[in-house]
Amino acid sequence: LLSSMPGCAVTEVEIDGVLHEYSSKEGVQEDILEILLNLKGLAVVIEGKDEAMLTLSKSGAGPVTAADITHDGDVTIMNPDHVICHLTGNNDVSMRIRVERGRGYVPASARAQTEDDDRPIGRLLVDSSFSPVARIAYNVEAARVEQRTDLDKLVIDMTTNGTIDPEEAIRRSATILAEQLDAFVELRDVTETAPVEEKPEFDPI
Repeated sequence: LLSSMPGCAVTEVEIDGVLHEYSSKEGVQEDILEILLNLKGLAVVIEGKDEAMLTLSKSGAGPVTAADITHDGDVTIMNPDHVICHLTGNNDVSMRIRVERGRGYVPASARAQTEDDDRPIGRLLVDSSFSPVARIAYNVEAARVEQRTDLDKLVIDMTTNGTIDPEEAIRRSATILAEQLDAFVELRDVTETAPVEEKPEFDPI
């Protein structure tokens, strides 16, 4: 559930006027690192393709939320109230956000090694957690059915980011586990024959 569920996450960000993640932007309350952390919290669903480019442009004092992001019709943002940053005074912010589909956790350093050396300055790579399951816990409790009291009940406590239905996540994870265990169903005994030492047809002496 935590490592194998597919999902979408922010992988790259370009912010106008920002060259690297250790800087700040005039008129924005948060520094760039904090903005990148907030962007990692976007819950996005992409239909029919593996990546999408989102744009965000906002001016005027106040919070900048996921609802201010402009995107195509095949992209859905599940948490539009998620705060990305705060603008102060009569300032503005403009950024382009790349969202990709994947599995598990992919650090930015791993992608940086595969990127071309001509990657534009100012394109910020983001550590991406693609898993839509945020937390999972389980407990086995005693259960009773009519007169039988020797039964167990599995209770699963799951928290997702809203991009996947919990029941669908359990079905997918059970299917993956069944496919992995299927290799053990077809086990066959293999009889190893002892190697036979070949003797020469005639004695040279």
